[in-house]
Amino acid sequence: MYSRISHLLFISILSFFVICEKANEAVVVEQKEDRNERELAKHLLSDYYQYTRPVRNYSSVLNVTVQPQIYNLVEVNEQNEQIKILLWFPQSWKDDYLTWDPKDWNGIERIKFQSPKYGFRMDIFSILEETEPLENHNARVRYDGRVEVDFNKLVDLTCPMSVLSFPFDVQLCALQFGSWSYQAHAISFNVLDTFVPKKSKNSEWDIVSFNATKMTTKYGDTLGGFNVYEEIFYYLELRRKPLYYIVVILLPSFLIVTVSNVGLFTPHGVHGDREEHVSLGLTTMLTMAVILDMVTGQMPRSAEGIPLLGMYVLIEFVISVIAVLVSVVIIFAHERMLYLDATPPYWVYKLFSDECKMSLEEIEEDFCSKPADLVQELRFCMEEIKRYLDEQESTEKNRIIWQRFFSWADILFSIFFFVANCLVTFYMFFEFIF
Repeated sequence: MYSRISHLLFISILSFFVICEKANEAVVVEQKEDRNERELAKHLLSDYYQYTRPVRNYSSVLNVTVQPQIYNLVEVNEQNEQIKILLWFPQSWKDDYLTWDPKDWNGIERIKFQSPKYGFRMDIFSILEETEPLENHNARVRYDGRVEVDFNKLVDLTCPMSVLSFPFDVQLCALQFGSWSYQAHAISFNVLDTFVPKKSKNSEWDIVSFNATKMTTKYGDTLGGFNVYEEIFYYLELRRKPLYYIVVILLPSFLIVTVSNVGLFTPHGVHGDREEHVSLGLTTMLTMAVILDMVTGQMPRSAEGIPLLGMYVLIEFVISVIAVLVSVVIIFAHERMLYLDATPPYWVYKLFSDECKMSLEEIEEDFCSKPADLVQELRFCMEEIKRYLDEQESTEKNRIIWQRFFSWADILFSIFFFVANCLVTFYMFFEFIF
């Protein structure tokens, strides 16, 4: 009887353990089914402290990897010396307090937090004006504690402009990044290669390069010591596309001055008549002044000097003024030579005269057979006529010589100013165009 009772008791105890084991298995299965991203996020952030570095050992340095990338150059404001760029600024580091075993959480290896939910914020600063708040970005966390945050923002950057070579100028702008709160012994930066788009969507500028340099800088504190910070300097190199300024300003300026100089030294008619061309020169100078105002209106007020294109327009203006003055001097000199009936110098006479002597010897021979009184009277008349014709011939010959002289002067000065204009243009823009 006792053996039967012992047997029943053993069976009851065994059944009890079997039932408990199945209940435990059911609880474990139910718990595993409840281990999703929501529960994992609650588990990770339930006791997370956001005001210190995410390292367990205070002496450990938090390594932050950064890789800024430029999506597009939105705007360049030369007058205000500002650049607006669309920047993607990914950062990553290891958080010792955000780790888990994927086997315990149904194989979950990655989870995403919104920035306000994720406690620790890497306070990377930059000397620029941010136009988009940083709280709207997400943090991607891996099971081993690796955290990655992307900051996509449209930023305004102050960039001092060097416009001496405008419109063939290259601008170099510096972006400074670092941490406001943590010094070099607490945070160190790992800088990766930057990304520059191959095809810029900006119609006026090309992005040449975007390079980084890491530096350690000491700043004095109020206690008489120094604070050492790691900083990253990114240098953005931009090159202007000069085609617009070549077509709209450079070529028109060259052609206007060239045509004006040719017109200033061109005779009014086929007979070499000369008339004033001051109105043409004044119109050209007014045009060059308007073009110069267009150039200076787009440039910042800089004490560095006059831009290359502005200097070229100013030189073209000076060439036009000199050409007008030379043209006026030639017209005035020609008019005075004719008014005073001045005799050309010997070298002018030799260069521009045609020998065409008029003789009355044959007519005098015909009068030799006439009576003496009649012959003497006729001879006197012929001498008067000859003297008058000689005076008319001399005046006409002087007029023709002066006309030829000043016509050649017009041609020479026209060629001189054309060659000077070409040489100035070639000299100033040779290294940029060729």
